[in-house]
Amino acid sequence: MARVSAIIPVYNSEAAVAATIDSALNQTFEDREVVVVNDGSTDSTATILRAYGSRIKLINRSSRAGMVAARNTGVDA
Repeated sequence: MARVSAIIPVYNSEAAVAATIDSALNQTFEDREVVVVNDGSTDSTATILRAYGSRIKLINRSSRAGMVAARNTGVDA
């Protein structure tokens, strides 16, 4: 288990999600994981997220539940 988990809830975030994830992945601290919770996005966010492959832990919610629920999903994971 990683010592630090960066949890990133996203919803229709195609314009900023790559920069956000890249920032988390480019940190020098190595004992970390990046958990991204896609909260039912309807734009191209899911496609962008899939391109990261195993570098992130991706959780896809089928319907939007809101930022708090998405963040809690990431914490539970």
